[in-house]
Amino acid sequence: MGTESKSEGYVTHGPWGGPKGKAWIWMPKGNIIKITIVHRDIIDCIKFESEDSTGETESPFFGVSCRNRTADTICIDYPNECLVSISGTYGWEQIVDNEVVRSLCFVTNKKRYGPYGSDTGTPFSYDGKGGVVVGFHGRADSYVDAIGIYVMPGSLAFCRNPTSEQTSMQELCSSCMSRILTPKEAGPWGACVGKLWDDGVFSTVKHINVFMDESLKVLHAIQFVYLKRDATFFSSSVHGGACEDKIQQASLVNLDGKDEYLTRISGFYGPVGGFDGLEAIKSITFHTNKKIHGPYGEENGDGYTYFASTLSRGKVVGFHGRKSNGFLNAIGVHMEYN
Repeated sequence: MGTESKSEGYVTHGPWGGPKGKAWIWMPKGNIIKITIVHRDIIDCIKFESEDSTGETESPFFGVSCRNRTADTICIDYPNECLVSISGTYGWEQIVDNEVVRSLCFVTNKKRYGPYGSDTGTPFSYDGKGGVVVGFHGRADSYVDAIGIYVMPGSLAFCRNPTSEQTSMQELCSSCMSRILTPKEAGPWGACVGKLWDDGVFSTVKHINVFMDESLKVLHAIQFVYLKRDATFFSSSVHGGACEDKIQQASLVNLDGKDEYLTRISGFYGPVGGFDGLEAIKSITFHTNKKIHGPYGEENGDGYTYFASTLSRGKVVGFHGRKSNGFLNAIGVHMEYN
């Protein structure tokens, strides 16, 4: 299980994973610009790179690097892009008789990277709360046994190494900070598998069709009707596995009330029975400035994980997520702030 503690202005989250392995810490003076993940059905090893006014610095490989394994490198375009959250899974590995990290996803203020590895086992996540990931820690031997993060409040993280030559950088930091402290998107919450979908950004959300599979007690699919900024309507694709003949069976969420708009979502995701550990959205609730619609689906069950977008004065203006095997695996929101 992961833990949280505060030290020297940053918050420590994790590590998530097994109890074995040698402890490691990587807390660079500069900003994270690159992550290399070597993986197969588990995370074999991981390496990081940072940059400050003196140049670039690489960490060692944590775990054992194997040339015949798949390696992926994430390049982070700092200062326009920065790491804000991670998620993944950990589980038992028979070879080492221990729990290890099986998959990882990394999320920046611009996009999502991953999943890398096999999305099986116990899920973990840090969804980001207005801070920036500035370092990592964990345990490793032959593999990455566990991983955790250090999170700094954005106002400290962006400009913690200023120099006299960085006046323009400071201005760019301020611009970046406004995006981090009032994020334009959140999530997606749910499984780290499936095909990505993204409706984009609109003026407001008017209607939502929620398709439930009552036999499997899972959200089968979802569809949105948006009001565009030119006052015309746009109907999204049906995200998930719902077919046209199930349209009449959908639960309709109507946001046509006067001045009503969507402010946040919440719900649960968990395993789908008979699908070998596949996780999907099990229930969802829609919160507006006027009322609560839902919940739609089942909220209690073995292995269920709660999710919720941040309480704020913002407005949901679009949705994104993941879908696979005829189910809605994950869902997130695009936000607009006054």
